[in-house]
Amino acid sequence: MNRREILMAALAGESTPRFPVIGPGGLINVITRTVLDRFGIPLPAAHYSGVMMAELAAATYDMAGFDNVGVPLCLTVEAEVLGARVEIGDSTALPRIVAFPEISMEDIIANALPGLLQHGRVPQVLRSVELLRDMRPGIPIIGNIAGPATLSASLIRPSAMIELVKKDPGFLNRLLEGIVSFLCAYAEAMVENGADIIMIHEPAARSGSYMGFDLFHNVLPYFNELSRYAHLGGARVILHVCGGRMEQVRMCRETDVDAYSFEAEVDPGEASAILHKPIVGTVPSSLVHYFPPEMVLEETLMAVRNGAAIMAPPCGLGLDTPFQNLRIMKEASHRFS
Repeated sequence: MNRREILMAALAGESTPRFPVIGPGGLINVITRTVLDRFGIPLPAAHYSGVMMAELAAATYDMAGFDNVGVPLCLTVEAEVLGARVEIGDSTALPRIVAFPEISMEDIIANALPGLLQHGRVPQVLRSVELLRDMRPGIPIIGNIAGPATLSASLIRPSAMIELVKKDPGFLNRLLEGIVSFLCAYAEAMVENGADIIMIHEPAARSGSYMGFDLFHNVLPYFNELSRYAHLGGARVILHVCGGRMEQVRMCRETDVDAYSFEAEVDPGEASAILHKPIVGTVPSSLVHYFPPEMVLEETLMAVRNGAAIMAPPCGLGLDTPFQNLRIMKEASHRFS
């Protein structure tokens, strides 16, 4: 079986000769200083160029040997196009959101239209997907999008969200419907350009009920709408959920995706038993940052023995991550028996 066949079989819950290891991109960053220095592809310029973004994704694939290529290189693209202020970073730091939009909530809702696919960095992300299809033919492409809970939390400060929901209980649904219409169009465009897999990232799920209600619980029906658009184009869907609450895992039973990705605190075997779907496992981020490759290898093998069907690096890694600690995860897949 080739890499595409192995990864797609694992996502379908079928047996494979080895477990695939993915470097998705988005929140699960696999770009490091080692890659940047080796290939001389500059940041932050690559965030604005579909050509450089594709080259950097392909370079990481070549060096690490992952079973996919993935873009974009961060998780701020959607929030920026909807009005949030983003500090784009440099060769030592990835982009981050630094301010909420300076427009009304109703304007945010009105602006969350598929037409925004022509604004901001979105066209460059779509261009990078198209280029990767030809640059690395046959290699699965993962397109990454911010989940509706995460995008909502990036656009409205929690105190304002609480007041708006108190005044108008229907506000949250209107906001989510507008946001999801944009995300569906974005996911659909990625698939049309060549993405084989869409990964939805929900770091906001970690916060639980910090606003007096659980935003993650409110967005569960919208995941299915996102999945439908991706599935119509023939793509698979992975939902990545931050946090270690088993309550979140049980909530995911309401979603229709192909696989789930959780942080290392979640036991992959237990999650698989609850969801009856393949689980993308990982290792603790502190291990990848500070410990030797041999320990990363052993933790990777342990996660697979515990029930993970696919492995990926942990989310939120910085550019200073030791590259050998990422590459060793792929080596583990060839050692596993």
